[in-house]
This record gives sequence, C-alpha cells and structure tokens, in this order.
Amino acid sequence: MTDVHALHQSANDELLKGNEDKAIEIYTKIVELAPSDEIALSQLMDLYLERDKFMYYIMRSNVNIVQHKYEHAINDVKKALNLDSNSTEGRRKLARLYKVSGKNLRAIDEFLKLIDLYTKENSIESAIGIAKKAVSQFENDNDFKNILANLYFKCGDYKNAIDIVQDDYLKAKILLQDEQNDKAKEILDKLKEDKNLYKEQNKEQLAAYYLLEAQYFYNKKDFEQALKSVENYTDISLPNPLSFQMKALIYDGMGDEFRSYYNWGYCYKLQKRFDEAIVEFTHAHNANVKDKNTLIELANLYANNNEKFTSMEYWKKVYEIDKDKRAGQILGDFYYQQGDLRLAEYYGKKIEKKELKEAQYQDEGLLEKIISFFSKK
Repeated sequence: MTDVHALHQSANDELLKGNEDKAIEIYTKIVELAPSDEIALSQLMDLYLERDKFMYYIMRSNVNIVQHKYEHAINDVKKALNLDSNSTEGRRKLARLYKVSGKNLRAIDEFLKLIDLYTKENSIESAIGIAKKAVSQFENDNDFKNILANLYFKCGDYKNAIDIVQDDYLKAKILLQDEQNDKAKEILDKLKEDKNLYKEQNKEQLAAYYLLEAQYFYNKKDFEQALKSVENYTDISLPNPLSFQMKALIYDGMGDEFRSYYNWGYCYKLQKRFDEAIVEFTHAHNANVKDKNTLIELANLYANNNEKFTSMEYWKKVYEIDKDKRAGQILGDFYYQQGDLRLAEYYGKKIEKKELKEAQYQDEGLLEKIISFFSKK
C-alpha cells in the first residue's frame, strides 16, 4: 500500500526544488488515494491559482466539500463552468452538489446538460451512464427514464430501451424499429382511440402518430397506406427532411426508382447537403429525363454552387420541353450578360436593333482579324 505520508514528503521536496509540475502530479496521486486529504487539496488549489483558473476553482470546491461548505463549493464550480461551460467534470460535480444540498430541480437541470454534452460529443455510453445515475437518484422522474430509453435506442439496445421506456410514442417507435410490429400496433390503436389526440392543441402529437403509423405500414410492406400516413403527417407538419426520407424509402420499396431518388434529393436539399442532393436529383433525371421539376431543381442547385454554365445547361433542357417562360427569361438574361445577343434574343430577350448591328459589326471585325492573321502564316 502506498504511504500517503511519504507522498506528502516527496511533494514537499519537489516544491522546495521549485518543481511544481512534479508536485502537482504527486498531490493528485494523494487525492486519488485519499479524496478527503485537505492538505493535498489545498496545495493543489494554491498551485493552480496562477496556471489554471478552471482547476483552481475545482480544487477550491473540493476543499469546501471536505469542510461541508456546500454552498461555497457550488459557487466555486459555477465559476469554473463560467470558464469552460462544456466541462463534463464540472457538470457532474455541480449535479452532485445540488443533489446533496437538496436542490433537486437544479440537480435535474445539470444532469440534463451533462447528458446533452455527452450526446453532442457522440459519447453515448457516457451519456447512458449519467442517465442511469439520474434514474437511480430520481426514481419517480419518467423524463429521465425516457431519456435513458432513447439513448439505448440510439445504441440499438432495443431490449433495455423497451424495459425502461414510459412514453407510448417512444415505445411504439422502438418496437417498430425492432420490427415488433404487432406490439407496436396495439399501442398505435390505443393512441388512435384517444379523442384528445385530434384536438387543435395536440397537433404535434397527431403528426407523431401519423409518422409512426407510416412506419408500421412500411414494415408490413403496405406501401400505399404508408404513403397516405406520410401525407397526413405533412398536412400537419409541412414537408421536411423526415417526410421526404420516408417517401424515398416507401417508393424504393415499391420499386419506383425515379420517385425514390427524387425524394432523397429533396431530403438532402432541405438538410442543406447540396452536393448529395445533386447526386440524387441526377439519378432521378437519368431515370426520367423528361421530368421538368427535376431539371429545375438541378439548375437551381448548380446555380447555388456558383456553377452558372452547368446551371444554364439544365435550364436549356427545361426550355426545350415546353418553351418555359421562366427558363427563357433566365437564359436570355444570362446570354445577354455574356454578350451573346443572338442567343439572348433566341430565348426571348428583347434586343434593340442598334445593339444587334453593333454586335454584328464587332463579329465581322473579329472575323476579318482572324482571316488576316492566318493569311500571313
């Protein structure tokens, strides 16, 4: 067993030599062995004062915890978090202090922030650990149980998710993802029978219901009914990436390549993943070269990418279908700016006769120069 007294002597020797880094290392080891060692904590607090304000406040809070001065400890941790609001160490400590102090609502808030931090860092296992701790400390809080269930769901651990989930919508979602369709249908039928679901103030819940219903029909390969459910969903929530994704999957299940690619294109476009949207709309165009809406989407996406000449090629294809006025106006303006007055006029741009004559004169003059250049060779 390591002699804490000997470690204190070694740390003191290092301080006398002026080796603060080594002293910090030894005092940290002492705290690991004896977390309530007030001398080591105080020395670490002093050593961090000038080199790391965040750690200084954390160590000062530890000294106050050992002395049972929890309010002071809370203030110290809050000062540390003002310096680094994304510190998981600080959030954990503050959550524990609030719980020990009987400030449950604030403790819950810190647990939620900590779970959110780990989730944003994609540290799902760590988030699960914190959520489990929150569930154990707040046994009657269903929100934490649902948060934990959702984290299990993200990891693909459907069994644990189902065991702890309290919310019927989330439970149905997990069951559908696990393809336990019959059990999910029982929940959906119960939700559908609730008359409150159709009240104006419950629009979001109704939209969530239709989305789950769409997934159920998709799992059962009843694609026509799945599409109807998605349409009911978009009537409430308006089209969004999720609705286009669902449609893309449904049309893929139906073997309709064009509509599948087309809806993936809109899904990525709304997510501002423009390069991926171009790929999907290009696939859609290849599947149906005469679809005007696909061509317009590609023209606009390339324009958004500042690829003007490629954009104009797609506007040309739009124009060729039915002499589209908007396409003609865009093409006319583009070629006018490029100085190609004849093409601009072809696409409907009104050109003054004087301008055309000047352009013709310039063209003839350029042609004469070219002929003269080559005749001298």
